[in-house]
Amino acid sequence: MAHSATEQLKAVHGLRWAALLIVMLSGPPLISLTFSTIAPVIPAMARYFAGHGGGTFFAQWIMTTPALGLMIGGTLGGYLIDRIGPRSLIITAFAVFALGGSAGLWIDHPIALLVSRFLLGLGGACVATGATWLIGERFDEITRRKMIGIQDSLAGVAAMSAVLLSGVLAAAGGWRMPFAIYLVAAPLVVLALIAVPSIATGGADRAATPTRTVVSSLWPIYALVLAMAGLMMMPATQVPFLLEHNGIVSPVLKSRIIACSAALSIVSAALYARVRQKLGERGTLSAILMAFALGTITLSQSSGVWSAAAGCMLLGTGTGLFSPHFAAVLIARTPHAARGRAIGLMYSAVFLSEFLSPLVILPLREAFGAKGCFLILGLALLTGFVISVLQRRGTPPPSIVERSEI
Repeated sequence: MAHSATEQLKAVHGLRWAALLIVMLSGPPLISLTFSTIAPVIPAMARYFAGHGGGTFFAQWIMTTPALGLMIGGTLGGYLIDRIGPRSLIITAFAVFALGGSAGLWIDHPIALLVSRFLLGLGGACVATGATWLIGERFDEITRRKMIGIQDSLAGVAAMSAVLLSGVLAAAGGWRMPFAIYLVAAPLVVLALIAVPSIATGGADRAATPTRTVVSSLWPIYALVLAMAGLMMMPATQVPFLLEHNGIVSPVLKSRIIACSAALSIVSAALYARVRQKLGERGTLSAILMAFALGTITLSQSSGVWSAAAGCMLLGTGTGLFSPHFAAVLIARTPHAARGRAIGLMYSAVFLSEFLSPLVILPLREAFGAKGCFLILGLALLTGFVISVLQRRGTPPPSIVERSEI
């Protein structure tokens, strides 16, 4: 099955190959649109739905409901790709993303809008799972790392672009207009119909690798993802409180400081393949831990704009390396018949960690203050870095000679 899938994907040429490449790179960028697209219009939505009672509370639910869809969609996408194949999954997921996301253009009922936001997250996670699966099957390990890094770099570009475009559209047509951005998935349905081949992923190999076997063999990776992925949300969810504590109250300054994290995540994700080639698997994990540790410690000691921006840059560096690293490691370690489920579980773990992170951070912030919270997290990450370095010593380098192919 694995060889057949690889051969079918390598048989795609010309314009079909260009379309397939766009599909493969689309997953994380679409996920990044889930939250960033409507962030600027949340206050306007709160005012609009105030007549239904609790407008502000409802607007916040509109923002966070996709997270539930993303958590479920990762596991569901992994399950489905091993049963119906990537073509049916990706085409359906693009359609669900476009319809669920753009529903805000015409839906007025609050519950219906919440349901549409859930479907948006569900579709986005399924697209990301399917797109990453295609990369895993199509490319050798070296090129795979480059492609996954490009995926996440494009996600950062898409998120920043969506925020800017959303503000322009809202100014021109009101709070509903930014929901039109989600229609970007509509032409991707056509590209998937043209480019993604029908690949049989079922059979005895899948039955011989039950999900519990996948989880039991990869649980240390999932544990690390679950423990660390929430750190990627720190600039958006926790840094604003720290800046307020430091007396930085200007929305413009806050946005620029937080944007430093996004900018560096774009750069580091694009450079992931080079970093991994230079440092190896364990060395790259150590670099991620060090970037997160230095970022949180720097923020804990910050008092002005430049020191806070430096801390965000370090966090962004770790964020850009994090997702492509764990995706590449999982694909390399997982049998072909179980890759869909392994990738899907990873995305579920990422979004579960981001969903749960406030439950961990809030008690720390209340007990130790904004700066103390960052310092404790930084010291814990620094400890993890030291452990990873000690474990790396004495570990022989891989004996496999890897080859890159396009």
